[in-house]
Amino acid sequence: MNHFDLQSRRHRRWPVGFTLIELLVVIAIIGILVALLLPAVQAARDAARRSACQNNLKQIGLAMHSYHNVHKSLPYTNQMPYDSAPGATWGAMLLPFVEQQAVYDQFDFSVHMGHPNNAKIVTVVVPVFICPGAAYGSGEGGSRGPIFDNRGDAGFDNPNPAHGLWYPVSMGPTHNDNCVFCPEAKSSPSAPDSYCCQGWNYGSSSPPDNHTGLFGRSTKSVRFAQISDGLSSTIMNGETLPRQCSYMGLYAPNFSLAGTTITLNTFDVCPAPPGCHVRGCGFKSDHPGGAHFLLADASVQFFNTAIDYRLYNNLGTRAGGEPVVSP
Repeated sequence: MNHFDLQSRRHRRWPVGFTLIELLVVIAIIGILVALLLPAVQAARDAARRSACQNNLKQIGLAMHSYHNVHKSLPYTNQMPYDSAPGATWGAMLLPFVEQQAVYDQFDFSVHMGHPNNAKIVTVVVPVFICPGAAYGSGEGGSRGPIFDNRGDAGFDNPNPAHGLWYPVSMGPTHNDNCVFCPEAKSSPSAPDSYCCQGWNYGSSSPPDNHTGLFGRSTKSVRFAQISDGLSSTIMNGETLPRQCSYMGLYAPNFSLAGTTITLNTFDVCPAPPGCHVRGCGFKSDHPGGAHFLLADASVQFFNTAIDYRLYNNLGTRAGGEPVVSP
């Protein structure tokens, strides 16, 4: 080997970095790893949101029990025109028991919740009343705060829907808005493909106190002693989506009740009233596969969308005497 060859090897510069093929292989491997990790990350996020939602309902359940201990009954659902009252819901009554005494103290209960005296306070965000897993849409309102009025602050012609509640109380298997086509369980011309009633005409939610669930459309309140079906077998609250309720609350927007006559996770596509509200006031959520429910014993359960319809309605009654097997 001559001197020139030795010098050439000694001073030869070997390539630094990746070749194009090596770079492409690394990028492909990273892409595969990301694709494998994304479902796990999404699943972890969903689990965290479900856990937070469960905790919200648990806090509401404990607050309901605290309210009952103080007042010897559950809070009334809402004040209605026939009560000659301004109008407030169970959510407003529960504020002192969910560490929101300061908010409660700012309400003027002598006037309607839509009155200028309450214009600012009704927009306050109370986290315990909002599901962290819900996809926010125009129906939730700009501040994402719950409204504490039985009808919200929007009329049917209002282009800005009221906020609504994520966790309405249960009126059980009670028909919506008199459900004029029940008990035949046929579709109404104004509400095609409606799930209202389906033959389950359990009575009226109007006064006197003859509603079948824990709550009804009046100031009539229920005591735990009146829940003969058992606290662990009776729905107290459940999830719904305000964007589905902006025009869908029994005759008025953002009603603070939901019923079990509408099958779980029924999503309405009706663009505007009338014709939506009679089947829109049902329980539903953005959680995959079902929705969370608070039972009267303050326990929280996740009901699968495919829950048996008869069982679902049995869980909605407070004194129906039906056999109930945990879903």
